[in-house]
Amino acid sequence: MGSSPGRKAFGRHEFWRTTAFKVTLIHILLTLLGTIVLSGIAWWATTRFALQQIAAEVERDTGVLLQSAQLGGPRSLALAIEARIAADPSGTQYFLLATANGTHLAGNLARAPRGPGWETLQLERPGPAPPGELLAFGTPLPGGAFLTVARDIAPVRALEATLLGAAGWVGGAALLLGLGGGVLLGRGATRRAAAMEAALARIEAGEMTHRLPLRGSGDDYDRLAARINATLDRLASLMTTLRQVTDDIAHDLRTPLNRLRQRLEAGLRSGDTQGASEAALAEADKLLDIFAALLRIAQVEAGARRAGFAPCDLSAIAESAAEVYAPAAEERGQALEVAIAPGITCQGDRELLTQALANLLDNAVKHGRQGGRIRLALDAGAITVADDGPGIPPEERELVLRRFYRRDAARSTPGNGLGLALVAAVAELHGMALRLEDNAPGLRVVLALPR
Repeated sequence: MGSSPGRKAFGRHEFWRTTAFKVTLIHILLTLLGTIVLSGIAWWATTRFALQQIAAEVERDTGVLLQSAQLGGPRSLALAIEARIAADPSGTQYFLLATANGTHLAGNLARAPRGPGWETLQLERPGPAPPGELLAFGTPLPGGAFLTVARDIAPVRALEATLLGAAGWVGGAALLLGLGGGVLLGRGATRRAAAMEAALARIEAGEMTHRLPLRGSGDDYDRLAARINATLDRLASLMTTLRQVTDDIAHDLRTPLNRLRQRLEAGLRSGDTQGASEAALAEADKLLDIFAALLRIAQVEAGARRAGFAPCDLSAIAESAAEVYAPAAEERGQALEVAIAPGITCQGDRELLTQALANLLDNAVKHGRQGGRIRLALDAGAITVADDGPGIPPEERELVLRRFYRRDAARSTPGNGLGLALVAAVAELHGMALRLEDNAPGLRVVLALPR
């Protein structure tokens, strides 16, 4: 069996080009950078502390030796130096007592610093061993002598090497763990993306009822898949509506077009061209009204009018509609009862809201019982239009919201079956819930206002 491009599975070579792998690489690079920075800070802080400890030992020894010099003179200082050298098992302590002309008096250090204060000296080691480093502090003495106290900082350099090696191991472990974990997580994300792509490919191939898989975890992929599925459901609904509208237009416009043709033919046969033209114009006007209503519904369903929403006074709209339809109700002997709460407002399109309420009142007057009652009510929760006519059976209440649908009992009255379809479109545009209910007897239409 062949496979569409959307169905092609992700191969191993393709994973390296995925976003998941690129994100993994970025994560690893950031992890390594963080490891390097933290290791550098740890190295600097640790070695600095170790050097400070050595410097403190040098200063402490210098102070002790200076006290010996003050108490017993140069000879006592020389004896103290030799005693310290003899008592140093580590071999890291270095001392030098020299005269003003550089003559060596005591100590195990070959040369003194160039001047008083701190200095790093090179220590020549016997054999092939590399030279070492000494942290030395020089102090001039009365009479021109010079005292140097130093410490071998080889332990600090060894600590530095240990820290650098540990940082290398940590960095390598972070690299391997990050790469392995990233690959595992990335391949999981890639598999889910591939499943979504395969599902979309099936839909593209014509399986319009197929939907993207959901795991129920509520993660990003599930939310995205749920949103795509909702969009696909909406598109499927619009496609169904489009097919239905096309069928309805082809079916319902055939009758007025046939009447138009018959009247023109009758006029040609009888010679009454003026009468035939007037009748044809009347039928053409009806057709134009139908197309205008269809275009209006299409605009509303497309949401094109939402950009012009503004605060609307629903109370004033309802009162105006009641005044317009009061004479029509009176002609049929109907009592129009009005219960409109003042100051009810909403965000919306005033023209569309007026048209929707006019359609509801027009239906109530036309289909309500002659001599009956019509009620228009408005409160903070809903707009209600009710009559005491024959009503609509529950099984047909969804159908009457379709374009061109007309019940058998309503075909004797003027209309094109688009009034309630427009009301439904306006309600959806404004976030209102449209309900058709039993008024016992009659029909009650409720437009629940959004909160």
